[in-house]
Amino acid sequence: MPTLHARVRAPRLLLSLALLAFAAGVACKQSTPPVVDSGMASCVTGDTVALAGADLDRLRASPFVAGMGDSAHDLLAQYSNASKLLVAWNSRELLIVERGLFKTPPPGVTAIEPGLAVTGSPGRISSAMAQHRTGSTGAPGLIAYGSEIGAHSAIWLAVRGGTALPLSGNLANLNVLLEDADFAGAALDLGGAATLRFAARGRTAQSAERLEERLRGFLSLAGEAEVHRPDLARLLGAAQIQRSGSDVTATLSASPDVLAKLIADFAR
Repeated sequence: MPTLHARVRAPRLLLSLALLAFAAGVACKQSTPPVVDSGMASCVTGDTVALAGADLDRLRASPFVAGMGDSAHDLLAQYSNASKLLVAWNSRELLIVERGLFKTPPPGVTAIEPGLAVTGSPGRISSAMAQHRTGSTGAPGLIAYGSEIGAHSAIWLAVRGGTALPLSGNLANLNVLLEDADFAGAALDLGGAATLRFAARGRTAQSAERLEERLRGFLSLAGEAEVHRPDLARLLGAAQIQRSGSDVTATLSASPDVLAKLIADFAR
């Protein structure tokens, strides 16, 4: 039976996958049903600055997972009875929300209602339960943006503008992109080809222009830094970047095995 420590640690892989999507790809706006159901959404408190979600059933059915090695398999094994996972970060602690078929959650996991459970520190769980009793989410804007960019995606990430993500090295430069954004996010779609999609919504048309310039510069520098990995350099160089009003989008696609290797390297 997984321990509390293991269950809190495992979603860090999910955050790594989502942050890689943030580092390399982008999403488009579309009218779609929410990817976070009302029960899960009502566990998200108002201090949440980033959300990462995963459709675990979709991941289990994808050949993408085979290329990820033990890390992805460990994640799916630890949440073997869950169909969807939501990780909420308040810049200090994680709260993990699971939707699944379990009748009784494992030790260290707190049941909210049948098929819905949370894991985290006592304070985070208490806050989530209090929020759930209100019947509404504490972060409606973040939930709405995540639902928009994560529709039909296996993995997605939504971040409030101005948030400093826990990135290191060259990836830390991505935090500059968030300075001009109301929201930013990313999604990983898995099909015949795997598509990384990133979206950022500028506070104004002028800030969106700066976002586009900075994103182009980041991808260019990232590609140059991968001179010893030409496949990755070509992948980054092929990103399609567009701006419409205050929205900036970028998209890149590759075979699932190529992206699996890239994400496996990043998640180590």
